[in-house]
Amino acid sequence: MESNINELLSGIEDLKKKYSELEEKYRNETEEFKKNEEELKLRLMFFEGIANSTVDGFLVVDPQGQKIFQTQRTIELWKIPQDVVEDPDGMKQVEHVMHMTADPKKFLDEIKYQIEHPYEKRLDELELIDGTIMERYSSPVIGPEGKHYGRIYTFHDITSRKEIEKNLVNLNRHKDHFISVLAHDLRGPVGNLLSISELLTEKLHNLSYETTEEMVKMINISANKTFKLLEDTLMWTNVSLDKMAFNPDYVNIFEIITEVNDILEPIAKEKNIELINNSAKDLKLYVDVYMLKAVLRNLISNALKFTNEGGKIKISAEKNELTSTIKVADNGIGIVPEILEKLFNISSLHSTKGTAEEQGTGLGLLLCKEFVEKHGGKIWIDSQLNTGTTVSFTIPVKNNIKD
Repeated sequence: MESNINELLSGIEDLKKKYSELEEKYRNETEEFKKNEEELKLRLMFFEGIANSTVDGFLVVDPQGQKIFQTQRTIELWKIPQDVVEDPDGMKQVEHVMHMTADPKKFLDEIKYQIEHPYEKRLDELELIDGTIMERYSSPVIGPEGKHYGRIYTFHDITSRKEIEKNLVNLNRHKDHFISVLAHDLRGPVGNLLSISELLTEKLHNLSYETTEEMVKMINISANKTFKLLEDTLMWTNVSLDKMAFNPDYVNIFEIITEVNDILEPIAKEKNIELINNSAKDLKLYVDVYMLKAVLRNLISNALKFTNEGGKIKISAEKNELTSTIKVADNGIGIVPEILEKLFNISSLHSTKGTAEEQGTGLGLLLCKEFVEKHGGKIWIDSQLNTGTTVSFTIPVKNNIKD
């Protein structure tokens, strides 16, 4: 009897010991589980933080297309209302996103295709009704055993990139047109130089002094045209590439107009055209003097080109509360409306002959526009056929000296 009691007590002790060991093991495993759970929560928190900090939106769906997880960026990109975000089955969100696209059928067809081809990676572009262009990339989530667990979508706003690409295409087209016009306009004066120089080379000793003098003048005119065209091209290229320095200072506009008129006076005299400076003598502007002279030189040269003999060109400058306005007005042949509206467009550059058959590409007007806009101003043209043309440009008053 006593031995049975001892055996029973011994068994109880063994059970206590085993229970204590199990209890210790359970406690250790519980602590390890809690530790792993905290680490998993921390990792998940960082994962969500990383996902939400990107410029792209992420969406995770199950094999049936049901939403599992999405980032805040996805909600922002698709402008999803909060009640739609909280919809449990995600159908409201699909409907919302579908109607955000410019082509809902295309959107649904792509989703249907992805369900039918669960193992394919897909990349496409979606145009939204507000003009946004969205790049959508999706990749299947495949387990090690080959099982399909769903898809991860990435959404990226490529509107700016598409706009840049479009601008590059336009720039290339404009460049090709510009080169074509430039080559056409260079061919004339360069061809004249070659022809006259060849004639002089072959028959110099047989030519009279008067003929030789006339041919030398023709060479000088052709050389000047070529140089002016190349100079404008180089200047326009530097401005377009933003390589030209902008150094504004205070200048007297009356003195600048007088200086430019003096330079162009010989051309004016050839056509008996009067250059009139109607600017206020005490008006000062805060401008880049090099750019201002280039603008005035081009505008007055154009006015001389399209004004008949005996005409007048008036250059004026005045100031009001908002701007200083400079005008170059002629009483020449004017500009037809269909050409007028294209004068500041590089894709519409074309050669136009003046009243004395002067050649030009219109590149000078592009330079004027670039220089005026560098100052924060605007340029425009008013013209009537057989009456005259007035080109006006402004310099904002904030750049001008306070009287």
